[in-house]
Amino acid sequence: MDAPRIPIQNLYFLLCYAWNHLKQGEMVDVSNVPSTELVDLFAVVLCQGVEHLARRGLEQGYIGHEDELSGVRGRIDALRSGRRFLLMHGRAACAFDELSPDTLPNRILKSTLRILAQVPDLHGDLKGRVKLLRQSLPGITEIPVTSHTFRRVQLHSNNRFYRFLMSVCSLIQSSALIDPASGKYKFRDFVRDERAMSRVFEDFLFNFVRLEMPVWEVKRENIAWRASSSTDPNLIYLPRMQTDISLRRGAERKIVDAKYYQRTMAEYFGGEKFHSGNLYQLMSYLSNSVRREGDTLSGMLIYPQVDKPVSETYRINDFEVSICTIKLDQPWQGVRSDLIQLLH
Repeated sequence: MDAPRIPIQNLYFLLCYAWNHLKQGEMVDVSNVPSTELVDLFAVVLCQGVEHLARRGLEQGYIGHEDELSGVRGRIDALRSGRRFLLMHGRAACAFDELSPDTLPNRILKSTLRILAQVPDLHGDLKGRVKLLRQSLPGITEIPVTSHTFRRVQLHSNNRFYRFLMSVCSLIQSSALIDPASGKYKFRDFVRDERAMSRVFEDFLFNFVRLEMPVWEVKRENIAWRASSSTDPNLIYLPRMQTDISLRRGAERKIVDAKYYQRTMAEYFGGEKFHSGNLYQLMSYLSNSVRREGDTLSGMLIYPQVDKPVSETYRINDFEVSICTIKLDQPWQGVRSDLIQLLH
């Protein structure tokens, strides 16, 4: 069975919600991506993003320099100046800071353009655009980009668009794998990675409800086990229970679990059944959740639709439990409308 079919424009909106950068993502037009390849989508997003930054002015920061100067600038390195007898010649070894666009975020942007330029599957027109844009960033050093590189990035709170582009660069870096045989990059189709897409799908739904449905109070909730033990009195060996999404609207509470599978149903003895582990997990959350007097508590499992729509509701242990799918391969406004209707 194939992975859920998601048009690349819809995948882009899923990521923008998941990264909590919807407004920044809407500044980029992805309607003109020349193919259905993911690498082309992210090349368009990164090119438009860097061009937008270049028009308004790239971020600059103070970069430390050391040089031997005929005057004095910054701090004099007396030891070095003395050893080289510079002062006798009217010079001094100085350490100073200089305002420059050669900052770590800009280095990541340029280095990610280099990675894209080396992906053979990149559309021809985009490859030329990427190369020209890379050449238009003089004075910015290219560096090896790893997952550790992004942990060193420090941005001001008003640099939301830079944060958005760092998320794009991080995804490109993790998806562009070097082919040992050719030494060229191959772009990994992360949509087929259930673990990666599960996190994206969960974060997308969390931020979608928070942004689009303010009637709900949205949070992730830690639920304590209703258990006791003489051998493990602090219950440290029991697994932690944390919900994907917990919703409250007045006295109404809903626990939502977002699941991403290449198949909505699992096969059992030749028949189709819901994934038992998902249902057991949700029921554990509901059964152990503490309710205030007057609260109504229900649960919901949401999957992306693969082959056919699913919308079932059950009464299990006095809890209403819904299991449903959302169709992601339709125009984005349809996805948005269906989700709002489903969660209302």
